[in-house]
Amino acid sequence: MMNAYIKDKIAKVVKSLKVKSSELISSYEEGYIGKKVYRVTLNDGSTRICEQITKNKSNGDAVVIIPITLDGNFVMIIESRPNTLGTVALEFPAGMVDKGENFETAAKRELLEETGYAATEIYELESHYQDQGCSKAIIKTYVALGCRKLQEKNLDDGERLEYIEMSYDDILELIKGDSKELKINDANSKIAFMEYTLKKKGIL
Repeated sequence: MMNAYIKDKIAKVVKSLKVKSSELISSYEEGYIGKKVYRVTLNDGSTRICEQITKNKSNGDAVVIIPITLDGNFVMIIESRPNTLGTVALEFPAGMVDKGENFETAAKRELLEETGYAATEIYELESHYQDQGCSKAIIKTYVALGCRKLQEKNLDDGERLEYIEMSYDDILELIKGDSKELKINDANSKIAFMEYTLKKKGIL
């Protein structure tokens, strides 16, 4: 159990640093990546200018899916990421929540689109902010059980990826990684796998 002093200290600091009011100064959302600038006042009376990144004229909320097949294998994707200096990412299926869509529906859709797999059961594991320094985007992790191949991939224009099945131990090895090409570097996938492991061990 958390120390009472620490719990009280955190609560007091959180209260003083919460936003009391905000004023939108400027907004640019012409392309996929946009930016909003706010003047913010905190409960402690301090003010600051904050820049907030948007994606496709939204917060950029997204999902990460951990697909597990009937045989107990995990499904990961290998995707070209040309925006990050030509890297290729090894990661779990993931994607943004479309306008008017809830998180679970987005998780089912992204899984089907990127792998062609469908699950017999899907549940939310945890959630986290993608980057609290400049974004409101929330990332929710879903575990998809009983996954089986239902159709071919249905990718967005410009997407280039392949999927691969592997074991739990394979993923651990790829997180440790011996090289850039054979390593999971995607932060959201690492967080999702950590959440899954903590849940599996009864810690979360």
